[in-house]
Amino acid sequence: MKSGSVFLIILFSFFCIGLNAQVFIGGNFGFNTTNDKTVYGYTTSDYSLNLSPIVGKFLSEKFATGFSLDISISGNTSGVNPETISKSYSLGGSLFLRYYAIKWDKFSVFGQANLGLAFSNSSTKTGGSTTDGPKSTRLYLSVYPGLSYDINDKLSLQTSLNILSFGYNYRITKIGTNKDNTSSFNIGAGLSNIVSIGDITIGAIYKF
Repeated sequence: MKSGSVFLIILFSFFCIGLNAQVFIGGNFGFNTTNDKTVYGYTTSDYSLNLSPIVGKFLSEKFATGFSLDISISGNTSGVNPETISKSYSLGGSLFLRYYAIKWDKFSVFGQANLGLAFSNSSTKTGGSTTDGPKSTRLYLSVYPGLSYDINDKLSLQTSLNILSFGYNYRITKIGTNKDNTSSFNIGAGLSNIVSIGDITIGAIYKF
């Protein structure tokens, strides 16, 4: 509860700083589903939904700040008589600060830092019996570079780059009455995998 209150206070402070700045909205959306069936009647299907809207303000030509909401829902159905249904949910939000370091014509290279809080849980149902999975709370910090392309004065496309990454995660996981606290730190750099062709995520922002 204390972590959530501090998070809301920081969010309110960020928006008070930029009341007279240019507002923008954007984000990412993804949906995927698969369905397989064998000759023996065994079926399996998967689905996933990811929604990440953002709202922010340009404090200047170089700096922007805002808030990102992250929603993730996924599920799996498999087997026959009995059928097993697994579901997982995740809801989180993060404050971000972005600095546009390089601008060349319509292209810009920026660095972004995110401070976020996320909650997740899962469950599995087999026949008429439901088992609750672990519930977790995660506090995280991530820093990474990105690339932006201006289609016009209002609309821009953007994606992250794998040149440099920095992150810290603190997770509290509860299974029944048991609680486990874990923390992790990662940092990486390299030029051999700047953009992965099989895993490109392109978002967009619209400036008012």
